[in-house]
Amino acid sequence: MTASVRRVLVGTRNRRPTWPAVAGLVLALVGGFGPLTAGGPDTLTRLGAWPVIVWLVAVALAFDGRLSTTSALAPVALFGAFLSLLGQRALAGPGAWGYWAGFWGFVLASLVALGRVSLTLLGPQAPLSQKRLQRILPVAMVPLVVLLLWEGLVVGYRVPIGIFPRVSDIFTALITSWPVLLQDSYVTFVKEVLLGFAVGLATGYLAGVAVASSGFLRRGFLPLATAFGAVPIVGLAPVLGRAFGVDWQSKAAVVVIVTFFPVVLNTVQGLTRVDSLQLELLHAYAATPWQVFRALRFPNSLPFVFNALKISAVLSIVSVIVAEFLIPGPPNGLGQRISLSAHRGAFDLVFAAILVSSVISMLLYGSIMLIERLTTSWHPSSRGA
Repeated sequence: MTASVRRVLVGTRNRRPTWPAVAGLVLALVGGFGPLTAGGPDTLTRLGAWPVIVWLVAVALAFDGRLSTTSALAPVALFGAFLSLLGQRALAGPGAWGYWAGFWGFVLASLVALGRVSLTLLGPQAPLSQKRLQRILPVAMVPLVVLLLWEGLVVGYRVPIGIFPRVSDIFTALITSWPVLLQDSYVTFVKEVLLGFAVGLATGYLAGVAVASSGFLRRGFLPLATAFGAVPIVGLAPVLGRAFGVDWQSKAAVVVIVTFFPVVLNTVQGLTRVDSLQLELLHAYAATPWQVFRALRFPNSLPFVFNALKISAVLSIVSVIVAEFLIPGPPNGLGQRISLSAHRGAFDLVFAAILVSSVISMLLYGSIMLIERLTTSWHPSSRGA
Protein backbone atom coordinates (compact mmCIF):
# COMPACT_ATOMS: atom_id res chain seq x y z
CA MET A 1 0.00 0.00 0.00
CA THR A 2 1.47 3.36 -1.03
CA ALA A 3 1.89 6.21 1.42
CA SER A 4 -0.73 8.35 -0.35
CA VAL A 5 -3.34 5.59 -0.21
CA ARG A 6 -2.53 5.00 3.44
CA ARG A 7 -3.12 8.67 4.21
CA VAL A 8 -6.52 8.57 2.50
CA LEU A 9 -7.54 5.46 4.41
CA VAL A 10 -6.55 6.91 7.73
CA GLY A 11 -8.03 10.31 6.80
CA THR A 12 -5.98 12.33 9.25
CA ARG A 13 -2.86 13.52 7.43
CA ASN A 14 -4.17 14.18 3.91
CA ARG A 15 -3.47 17.87 3.27
CA ARG A 16 -4.07 17.96 -0.49
CA PRO A 17 -6.19 20.96 -1.53
CA THR A 18 -9.78 20.29 -2.55
CA TRP A 19 -9.39 21.71 -6.04
CA PRO A 20 -13.04 21.46 -7.20
CA ALA A 21 -14.05 23.41 -4.09
CA VAL A 22 -11.35 25.97 -4.85
CA ALA A 23 -12.79 26.35 -8.37
CA GLY A 24 -16.25 26.95 -6.87
CA LEU A 25 -14.83 29.58 -4.54
CA VAL A 26 -13.12 31.33 -7.47
CA LEU A 27 -16.49 31.45 -9.21
CA ALA A 28 -18.02 32.90 -6.02
CA LEU A 29 -15.28 35.55 -5.88
CA VAL A 30 -16.01 36.61 -9.45
CA GLY A 31 -19.71 36.78 -8.64
CA GLY A 32 -19.01 39.01 -5.66
CA PHE A 33 -17.98 41.80 -8.04
CA GLY A 34 -21.00 41.30 -10.32
CA PRO A 35 -24.50 42.81 -10.00
CA LEU A 36 -27.06 41.06 -7.84
CA THR A 37 -29.85 42.32 -10.11
CA ALA A 38 -29.82 44.11 -13.44
CA GLY A 39 -28.31 47.52 -12.72
CA GLY A 40 -28.18 46.77 -8.98
CA PRO A 41 -25.31 46.68 -6.49
CA ASP A 42 -22.83 43.85 -6.17
CA THR A 43 -22.56 41.58 -3.14
CA LEU A 44 -19.57 43.35 -1.61
CA THR A 45 -21.22 46.76 -1.89
CA ARG A 46 -24.46 45.54 -0.33
CA LEU A 47 -23.16 43.30 2.47
CA GLY A 48 -19.76 44.78 3.21
CA ALA A 49 -16.96 42.69 4.73
CA TRP A 50 -18.98 39.58 5.67
CA PRO A 51 -18.75 37.86 2.24
CA VAL A 52 -15.00 38.58 2.14
CA ILE A 53 -14.45 37.03 5.59
CA VAL A 54 -16.48 33.94 4.72
CA TRP A 55 -14.65 33.57 1.39
CA LEU A 56 -11.21 33.82 3.00
CA VAL A 57 -12.11 31.24 5.64
CA ALA A 58 -13.52 28.90 2.99
CA VAL A 59 -10.40 29.23 0.83
CA ALA A 60 -8.15 28.45 3.80
CA LEU A 61 -10.18 25.35 4.61
CA ALA A 62 -10.23 24.20 0.96
CA PHE A 63 -6.43 24.45 0.67
CA ASP A 64 -5.83 22.60 3.94
CA GLY A 65 -7.48 19.42 2.69
CA ARG A 66 -7.70 17.42 5.92
CA LEU A 67 -10.95 15.67 6.78
CA SER A 68 -11.66 17.93 9.76
CA THR A 69 -11.12 21.13 7.78
CA THR A 70 -13.04 19.79 4.78
CA SER A 71 -15.93 19.04 7.13
CA ALA A 72 -15.84 22.66 8.31
CA LEU A 73 -15.73 23.87 4.68
CA ALA A 74 -19.24 22.49 3.97
CA PRO A 75 -21.17 24.74 6.43
CA VAL A 76 -18.89 27.73 5.83
CA ALA A 77 -19.45 27.60 2.06
CA LEU A 78 -23.17 27.08 2.60
CA PHE A 79 -23.21 30.22 4.75
CA GLY A 80 -21.56 32.07 1.89
CA ALA A 81 -24.35 30.97 -0.44
CA PHE A 82 -26.85 32.16 2.16
CA LEU A 83 -25.16 35.59 2.20
CA SER A 84 -25.51 35.82 -1.59
CA LEU A 85 -29.19 34.95 -1.21
CA LEU A 86 -29.60 37.47 1.59
CA GLY A 87 -28.07 40.24 -0.51
CA GLN A 88 -30.36 39.63 -3.46
CA ARG A 89 -33.60 38.80 -1.64
CA ALA A 90 -34.64 42.37 -0.73
CA LEU A 91 -33.88 43.78 -4.17
CA ALA A 92 -36.40 44.18 -6.97
CA GLY A 93 -36.13 42.02 -10.05
CA PRO A 94 -34.61 38.61 -10.76
CA GLY A 95 -31.02 37.75 -10.02
CA ALA A 96 -28.25 38.85 -12.36
CA TRP A 97 -25.05 36.97 -13.21
CA GLY A 98 -23.28 38.22 -10.09
CA TYR A 99 -25.87 36.63 -7.84
CA TRP A 100 -25.90 33.33 -9.70
CA ALA A 101 -22.10 33.10 -9.85
CA GLY A 102 -21.73 33.81 -6.13
CA PHE A 103 -24.61 31.53 -5.13
CA TRP A 104 -23.63 28.54 -7.28
CA GLY A 105 -19.93 28.94 -6.51
CA PHE A 106 -20.47 28.61 -2.77
CA VAL A 107 -23.00 25.79 -3.22
CA LEU A 108 -20.53 23.89 -5.42
CA ALA A 109 -17.81 24.26 -2.80
CA SER A 110 -20.17 22.97 -0.09
CA LEU A 111 -21.27 19.97 -2.15
CA VAL A 112 -17.69 19.06 -3.04
CA ALA A 113 -16.73 19.20 0.64
CA LEU A 114 -19.67 16.98 1.59
CA GLY A 115 -18.79 14.52 -1.16
CA ARG A 116 -15.18 14.31 -0.07
CA VAL A 117 -16.15 13.75 3.56
CA SER A 118 -18.61 11.02 2.57
CA LEU A 119 -16.23 9.20 0.21
CA THR A 120 -13.09 9.31 2.35
CA LEU A 121 -12.22 5.80 3.52
CA LEU A 122 -11.36 5.83 7.20
CA GLY A 123 -9.15 3.03 8.45
CA PRO A 124 -9.40 1.35 11.83
CA GLN A 125 -6.79 3.76 13.25
CA ALA A 126 -8.90 6.84 12.46
CA PRO A 127 -10.20 8.71 15.52
CA LEU A 128 -13.73 7.94 16.62
CA SER A 129 -14.64 11.62 16.30
CA GLN A 130 -13.86 11.53 12.58
CA LYS A 131 -16.01 8.44 12.08
CA ARG A 132 -18.90 10.11 13.85
CA LEU A 133 -18.39 13.28 11.86
CA GLN A 134 -18.41 11.34 8.60
CA ARG A 135 -21.66 9.67 9.60
CA ILE A 136 -23.47 12.74 10.94
CA LEU A 137 -22.35 15.62 8.72
CA PRO A 138 -23.95 14.51 5.41
CA VAL A 139 -27.21 13.68 7.15
CA ALA A 140 -27.31 17.11 8.79
CA MET A 141 -26.10 19.15 5.82
CA VAL A 142 -27.94 17.68 2.83
CA PRO A 143 -31.41 18.90 3.98
CA LEU A 144 -29.93 22.38 4.49
CA VAL A 145 -28.45 22.32 0.99
CA VAL A 146 -31.81 21.29 -0.49
CA LEU A 147 -33.68 24.03 1.38
CA LEU A 148 -31.11 26.65 0.40
CA LEU A 149 -31.31 25.60 -3.26
CA TRP A 150 -35.09 25.83 -3.08
CA GLU A 151 -34.97 29.31 -1.56
CA GLY A 152 -32.19 30.50 -3.86
CA LEU A 153 -33.89 29.40 -7.07
CA VAL A 154 -37.30 30.80 -6.12
CA VAL A 155 -35.80 34.10 -5.00
CA GLY A 156 -33.42 34.36 -7.94
CA TYR A 157 -36.13 33.79 -10.53
CA ARG A 158 -38.74 35.76 -8.54
CA VAL A 159 -41.30 32.96 -8.72
CA PRO A 160 -44.69 34.24 -7.46
CA ILE A 161 -45.91 32.74 -4.20
CA GLY A 162 -49.10 31.65 -5.97
CA ILE A 163 -47.02 29.32 -8.16
CA PHE A 164 -44.26 28.12 -5.85
CA PRO A 165 -43.57 29.57 -2.39
CA ARG A 166 -40.21 30.23 -0.82
CA VAL A 167 -39.02 28.16 2.12
CA SER A 168 -39.22 31.28 4.29
CA ASP A 169 -42.86 31.77 3.25
CA ILE A 170 -43.66 28.20 4.26
CA PHE A 171 -42.11 28.60 7.71
CA THR A 172 -43.92 31.92 8.16
CA ALA A 173 -47.22 30.24 7.29
CA LEU A 174 -46.34 27.38 9.65
CA ILE A 175 -45.83 29.79 12.55
CA THR A 176 -48.82 32.03 11.89
CA SER A 177 -51.22 29.12 11.18
CA TRP A 178 -49.89 26.76 13.84
CA PRO A 179 -53.10 26.64 15.96
CA VAL A 180 -55.18 25.77 12.88
CA LEU A 181 -52.68 23.16 11.69
CA LEU A 182 -52.53 21.65 15.17
CA GLN A 183 -56.31 21.26 15.24
CA ASP A 184 -56.27 19.76 11.75
CA SER A 185 -53.52 17.35 12.81
CA TYR A 186 -55.62 16.24 15.78
CA VAL A 187 -58.54 15.43 13.48
CA THR A 188 -56.42 13.65 10.87
CA PHE A 189 -54.02 11.69 13.03
CA VAL A 190 -55.92 11.08 16.27
CA LYS A 191 -59.55 10.76 15.24
CA GLU A 192 -58.93 9.22 11.83
CA VAL A 193 -55.52 7.55 11.58
CA LEU A 194 -54.90 6.29 15.13
CA LEU A 195 -58.48 5.19 15.74
CA GLY A 196 -58.71 3.46 12.37
CA PHE A 197 -55.26 1.97 12.91
CA ALA A 198 -56.24 0.51 16.29
CA VAL A 199 -59.52 -0.93 15.00
CA GLY A 200 -57.87 -2.33 11.87
CA LEU A 201 -55.07 -3.93 13.91
CA ALA A 202 -57.40 -5.50 16.48
CA THR A 203 -59.95 -6.86 14.02
CA GLY A 204 -57.26 -7.89 11.53
CA TYR A 205 -55.31 -9.88 14.10
CA LEU A 206 -58.41 -11.61 15.44
CA ALA A 207 -59.48 -12.46 11.91
CA GLY A 208 -55.96 -13.73 11.18
CA VAL A 209 -56.08 -16.00 14.22
CA ALA A 210 -59.45 -17.37 13.10
CA VAL A 211 -58.22 -17.95 9.54
CA ALA A 212 -54.99 -19.60 10.71
CA SER A 213 -56.99 -21.96 12.94
CA SER A 214 -59.22 -23.20 10.12
CA GLY A 215 -58.11 -24.87 6.91
CA PHE A 216 -61.47 -24.05 5.37
CA LEU A 217 -61.03 -20.33 6.00
CA ARG A 218 -57.45 -20.40 4.72
CA ARG A 219 -58.60 -21.88 1.44
CA GLY A 220 -61.72 -19.72 1.12
CA PHE A 221 -60.98 -16.40 2.82
CA LEU A 222 -57.33 -15.74 2.03
CA PRO A 223 -57.77 -15.43 -1.76
CA LEU A 224 -60.73 -13.11 -1.16
CA ALA A 225 -58.73 -11.01 1.31
CA THR A 226 -55.84 -10.74 -1.14
CA ALA A 227 -58.16 -9.64 -3.93
CA PHE A 228 -60.07 -7.14 -1.78
CA GLY A 229 -56.82 -5.71 -0.39
CA ALA A 230 -55.82 -4.82 -3.94
CA VAL A 231 -58.92 -2.67 -4.51
CA PRO A 232 -57.80 0.99 -4.80
CA ILE A 233 -59.00 3.03 -1.87
CA VAL A 234 -59.76 5.90 -4.23
CA GLY A 235 -62.71 3.92 -5.51
CA LEU A 236 -63.97 3.02 -2.03
CA ALA A 237 -63.71 6.47 -0.47
CA PRO A 238 -66.92 7.92 -1.98
CA VAL A 239 -68.81 4.75 -1.03
CA LEU A 240 -67.59 4.97 2.54
CA GLY A 241 -68.51 8.66 2.60
CA ARG A 242 -72.08 7.77 1.66
CA ALA A 243 -72.19 4.94 4.23
CA PHE A 244 -70.59 6.67 7.25
CA GLY A 245 -71.20 10.33 6.47
CA VAL A 246 -68.82 13.09 5.49
CA ASP A 247 -67.29 13.65 8.93
CA TRP A 248 -64.19 11.95 10.35
CA GLN A 249 -65.90 8.54 10.73
CA SER A 250 -65.72 7.79 6.99
CA LYS A 251 -62.01 8.67 6.88
CA ALA A 252 -61.36 6.41 9.88
CA ALA A 253 -63.17 3.63 8.01
CA VAL A 254 -60.72 4.10 5.14
CA VAL A 255 -57.81 3.56 7.56
CA VAL A 256 -59.52 0.45 8.99
CA ILE A 257 -59.74 -1.11 5.54
CA VAL A 258 -56.18 -0.17 4.61
CA THR A 259 -54.86 -1.70 7.85
CA PHE A 260 -57.16 -4.73 8.12
CA PHE A 261 -56.11 -6.80 5.10
CA PRO A 262 -52.31 -6.52 5.42
CA VAL A 263 -52.61 -7.43 9.11
CA VAL A 264 -54.79 -10.46 8.30
CA LEU A 265 -52.44 -11.79 5.63
CA ASN A 266 -49.30 -11.29 7.68
CA THR A 267 -50.87 -12.69 10.84
CA VAL A 268 -51.80 -15.90 9.05
CA GLN A 269 -48.25 -16.21 7.75
CA GLY A 270 -46.77 -15.63 11.19
CA LEU A 271 -49.08 -18.07 12.96
CA THR A 272 -48.65 -20.89 10.46
CA ARG A 273 -44.96 -20.62 9.52
CA VAL A 274 -43.57 -21.87 12.82
CA ASP A 275 -40.55 -24.08 13.44
CA SER A 276 -41.69 -27.69 13.16
CA LEU A 277 -39.15 -28.88 15.73
CA GLN A 278 -40.37 -26.38 18.31
CA LEU A 279 -43.96 -27.36 17.57
CA GLU A 280 -43.17 -31.07 18.02
CA LEU A 281 -41.37 -30.32 21.28
CA LEU A 282 -44.44 -28.55 22.68
CA HIS A 283 -46.66 -31.42 21.55
CA ALA A 284 -44.27 -33.86 23.25
CA TYR A 285 -44.79 -31.95 26.50
CA ALA A 286 -48.59 -32.24 25.98
CA ALA A 287 -49.02 -28.49 25.61
CA THR A 288 -52.57 -27.28 25.09
CA PRO A 289 -53.47 -25.26 21.96
CA TRP A 290 -53.55 -22.10 24.09
CA GLN A 291 -50.06 -22.84 25.44
CA VAL A 292 -48.77 -23.47 21.92
CA PHE A 293 -50.28 -20.17 20.79
CA ARG A 294 -48.87 -18.21 23.73
CA ALA A 295 -45.38 -19.76 23.71
CA LEU A 296 -44.78 -20.23 19.97
CA ARG A 297 -47.35 -18.95 17.50
CA PHE A 298 -48.00 -15.51 19.00
CA PRO A 299 -44.30 -14.51 19.37
CA ASN A 300 -43.59 -15.87 15.89
CA SER A 301 -46.38 -13.73 14.41
CA LEU A 302 -45.12 -10.43 15.85
CA PRO A 303 -42.41 -9.69 13.23
CA PHE A 304 -44.96 -10.38 10.48
CA VAL A 305 -47.55 -8.12 12.10
CA PHE A 306 -45.06 -5.29 12.52
CA ASN A 307 -44.12 -5.55 8.85
CA ALA A 308 -47.81 -5.15 8.03
CA LEU A 309 -48.11 -2.19 10.40
CA LYS A 310 -45.15 -0.38 8.85
CA ILE A 311 -46.65 -0.81 5.40
CA SER A 312 -50.12 0.16 6.61
CA ALA A 313 -48.80 3.27 8.41
CA VAL A 314 -47.59 4.75 5.13
CA LEU A 315 -50.66 3.68 3.16
CA SER A 316 -53.05 4.88 5.87
CA ILE A 317 -51.70 8.41 5.94
CA VAL A 318 -51.72 8.72 2.16
CA SER A 319 -55.20 7.19 1.98
CA VAL A 320 -56.71 9.41 4.66
CA ILE A 321 -55.35 12.56 2.98
CA VAL A 322 -56.84 11.38 -0.32
CA ALA A 323 -60.10 10.50 1.42
CA GLU A 324 -60.35 14.02 2.84
CA PHE A 325 -60.00 15.27 -0.73
CA LEU A 326 -62.67 12.91 -2.08
CA ILE A 327 -65.13 13.13 0.83
CA PRO A 328 -65.70 16.86 1.28
CA GLY A 329 -67.08 17.57 4.71
CA PRO A 330 -66.37 19.96 7.57
CA PRO A 331 -63.25 22.06 6.92
CA ASN A 332 -61.18 20.04 9.38
CA GLY A 333 -58.18 17.83 8.73
CA LEU A 334 -54.91 18.32 6.92
CA GLY A 335 -56.28 16.96 3.64
CA GLN A 336 -59.13 19.46 3.69
CA ARG A 337 -56.68 22.23 4.64
CA ILE A 338 -54.47 21.36 1.67
CA SER A 339 -57.44 21.27 -0.70
CA LEU A 340 -59.00 24.53 0.49
CA SER A 341 -55.66 26.37 0.56
CA ALA A 342 -54.76 25.17 -2.93
CA HIS A 343 -58.06 26.47 -4.29
CA ARG A 344 -57.31 29.87 -2.74
CA GLY A 345 -53.76 29.91 -4.12
CA ALA A 346 -52.23 29.87 -0.62
CA PHE A 347 -49.49 27.40 -1.50
CA ASP A 348 -47.37 28.47 1.45
CA LEU A 349 -50.06 27.07 3.73
CA VAL A 350 -50.32 23.99 1.49
CA PHE A 351 -46.64 23.21 1.96
CA ALA A 352 -46.88 23.98 5.69
CA ALA A 353 -49.67 21.40 6.03
CA ILE A 354 -47.62 18.89 4.01
CA LEU A 355 -44.65 19.51 6.30
CA VAL A 356 -46.72 18.89 9.43
CA SER A 357 -48.18 15.74 7.89
CA SER A 358 -44.73 14.45 6.96
CA VAL A 359 -43.28 15.06 10.41
CA ILE A 360 -46.16 13.32 12.17
CA SER A 361 -45.96 10.44 9.68
CA MET A 362 -42.28 9.93 10.44
CA LEU A 363 -43.03 10.01 14.16
CA LEU A 364 -45.73 7.36 13.71
CA TYR A 365 -43.43 5.15 11.64
CA GLY A 366 -40.59 5.62 14.12
CA SER A 367 -42.89 4.74 17.03
CA ILE A 368 -43.86 1.49 15.33
CA MET A 369 -40.20 0.63 14.75
CA LEU A 370 -39.39 1.41 18.41
CA ILE A 371 -42.22 -0.80 19.70
CA GLU A 372 -41.11 -3.53 17.31
CA ARG A 373 -37.56 -3.39 18.61
CA LEU A 374 -38.75 -3.50 22.24
CA THR A 375 -41.16 -6.40 21.74
CA THR A 376 -39.16 -8.51 19.27
CA SER A 377 -35.64 -8.12 20.63
CA TRP A 378 -35.25 -11.88 20.38
CA HIS A 379 -35.71 -11.81 16.61
CA PRO A 380 -32.53 -11.92 14.45
CA SER A 381 -33.52 -8.75 12.57
CA SER A 382 -33.80 -6.77 15.83
CA ARG A 383 -30.50 -8.12 17.15
CA GLY A 384 -28.82 -7.13 13.91
CA ALA A 385 -30.23 -3.61 14.12
